[in-house]
Amino acid sequence: MTSQYCVVSVEDDLGIYQIIRASLQQLPIELHHAANGRDAIALIGRSQPALVILDISLPDMNGWDVLQSMSKLEIQKPKVLVLTAFTNPTHRLIGHLQNVAYMNKPFLPRELSAMVSEILEIS
Repeated sequence: MTSQYCVVSVEDDLGIYQIIRASLQQLPIELHHAANGRDAIALIGRSQPALVILDISLPDMNGWDVLQSMSKLEIQKPKVLVLTAFTNPTHRLIGHLQNVAYMNKPFLPRELSAMVSEILEIS
């Protein structure tokens, strides 16, 4: 395996975060967690992740606002996987225009693992 990748999961539902963590445990990543947008922005600025797994519905701001705030950080821009229960095609279009990957909840753990592997180019 290659060196570890830093990944930040931004998810307010602890149960879903635990599923994310279990789904990715076999990958060479170091997973960090933030439960709201403000904490996420600070954590992303400190940890400079290769990937952010971003929920859209957060308690203090929406994920699109987090994405916009990330663009203002003076760090190398991480790749982003939006992981959301919103199935509206408009959200997927917004994601496409923001150049982010998009996956709906509920998800299968192996699908999430495969998507993260593809995004980070883990073979």
